Amino acid sequence: MSDTPATTDPVIVTVAPYGEVTPRGAIFGGWILAQVDHAAGLAGRKITGGDVVIVSIKELTFHGPLYAGEEFVMTAEETRRGNTSFNLSITAVAEPDTQARQIMTADVLLVAVDGEGKPRKLSAQ
Repeated sequence: MSDTPATTDPVIVTVAPYGEVTPRGAIFGGWILAQVDHAAGLAGRKITGGDVVIVSIKELTFHGPLYAGEEFVMTAEETRRGNTSFNLSITAVAEPDTQARQIMTADVLLVAVDGEGKPRKLSAQ
């Protein structure tokens, strides 16, 4: 599957590590899931101006393999906002020297929390 690079600003830009490959040469899905966690947290803090926690990953789809040494770019876009919770659409692409390839998409539900870990009200968008 070929895609153009994302239109939103990247949340994470890294290189897929050689130490996280499967015997077939692709990056372990667990490493990619950890990057989803990082991206959601970083984007959530920017969106809400404070701490957030992931409640659920409502849907995650792997579209293709990520290989060691490829540039890995994740973007996040807010798709829904409630009183204390919001959803992010997270997209990841591999950007090797050739055309970008979509690696995964996810719908992540987060809650904004205060210093005690209790839900806090979000400002209107």
